[in-house]
Amino acid sequence: MSATSESSAAVTLQLLVDCKLQHDLTDQLLVLNPAVSFQLHEVKSYHQQQSLETTSEKVSGYQPKIILNIQTTETFYPEILAHLKKAVPHTRLYYQVFPCLAQGIY
Repeated sequence: MSATSESSAAVTLQLLVDCKLQHDLTDQLLVLNPAVSFQLHEVKSYHQQQSLETTSEKVSGYQPKIILNIQTTETFYPEILAHLKKAVPHTRLYYQVFPCLAQGIY
């Protein structure tokens, strides 16, 4: 199935995860069939109720996180989530799904 399948709308599946999970999740995505395109972005996560664990987090006031953007389809994203959850079964995966209104090269 391609990301521009006529039977299913293109979407971006976005996950906000701890930096420690980066390698586990990317390894799972690299062996996924059909292959998907994805990007990782390092971000600083701020929240009033977050528990800052390390000394660095307590001093800086944020937690380093990774945003994982996966290009897929509306039909296939639940399978991707399930596949990723198997890699990190004891971790909550916070995700959002965004519709792709248009894509291309201009």
